[in-house]
Amino acid sequence: MKKFFAVLLVLAMVLSLAACGGNNNAPASEPSNTDGSANDANTPGDSNTGSFKYGFASWGTADEHGRTLNAAVGWGVDAAGGEFIGDAGGFTAEATVASIENLISAGCQMVSFCTYAGEASVPTISDMCREKGVYWTMWDTQIADPEIAAYIAEDPYYVGCTFEDNITSGYETMKAMGEAGATNVVIIRYGSGIPTCDERCNGGIKYAEEAGITIVDDMIITDTAEYKNAVANVLLAHSEVDGVYLAGAGTASSSVAEAFRSAGKDTFYIGAFDYFDGMGDMLKSGELVCINGGHMVTGTFSALMAINAWQGNPLSKDKIEIVIPYLTLKSYEDYEAYMQYASQGAAYTSEELQQFLTVSNPGLTLESFQEGVSKWSVSDIIARKNG
Repeated sequence: MKKFFAVLLVLAMVLSLAACGGNNNAPASEPSNTDGSANDANTPGDSNTGSFKYGFASWGTADEHGRTLNAAVGWGVDAAGGEFIGDAGGFTAEATVASIENLISAGCQMVSFCTYAGEASVPTISDMCREKGVYWTMWDTQIADPEIAAYIAEDPYYVGCTFEDNITSGYETMKAMGEAGATNVVIIRYGSGIPTCDERCNGGIKYAEEAGITIVDDMIITDTAEYKNAVANVLLAHSEVDGVYLAGAGTASSSVAEAFRSAGKDTFYIGAFDYFDGMGDMLKSGELVCINGGHMVTGTFSALMAINAWQGNPLSKDKIEIVIPYLTLKSYEDYEAYMQYASQGAAYTSEELQQFLTVSNPGLTLESFQEGVSKWSVSDIIARKNG
């Protein structure tokens, strides 16, 4: 089976294309000893206490998502008294593996990554972590391949993963558009056969069917530069269209709005996924009804899961899967709260995050951990900050 996974990894490295975002390849610190984990270990050792290094692999820190993602992981690591080390290698499978190698060499007792470049690299990373006795998690990831899932299920250092409920989020996004007044909607997918994208669309279609919203077109556009022309062409053929549902690539919202205005339409409704610069202005104008993002805490809670396990307090004997809501913005006030407390501040205090650590909260269970995570929302942030 290892030979099979090795072939998959090679194929993924060849076929993966680097996506946009920061690309800093250098590890954040020089290699040091990995206190609390034994080299060439086959099973985890005893409980660990004291300081630690936590390694986080991402594509970069230059864009809104990457910057807030890395910062939010730092919230959890700081709350636990550890040192955060980031490695922004890029969007390819090869870069992800290299980032994990860098982080392990830098002395990290725990590491985390996302499978945005595909799942084929997961068994290789599992082998690396098992050999070095390094705990690991995945953020914004749910493994679909049953053979890979079975392989990592046998890894004693694999703790679990976090991911979003895309079907529910898709449903709620279309609902927001419908309640605002949308009746004839175009769905734009950013790719084909991508589970996250498909689930978002399935949720949106489900609400549309229940509410009697007509899906005039359901198209796939991989280049955001083509969104404006595509919507303009649809409006020429279907003047009744009054809404566009973007399953991703939220940054295209502004060009979609331009297409409506160029067609002489002043009233229209856009629902989208993935935060972008300028979303505040569009929420204020009402052109953007709803946008989902703020999922930087997928990394935060993955970190807290790993830290609990490293400290000898795993939340479960089984591999953990934690579902995290998107931070959904439906108004300019929501946007202001996000900017103040999440993008430019800390949505959680150290004391609040310590409640997700068994050493600080002995009564913590997997169920209470998930319950606390599920409260993530703009209203919850405001209540905690102003309470």
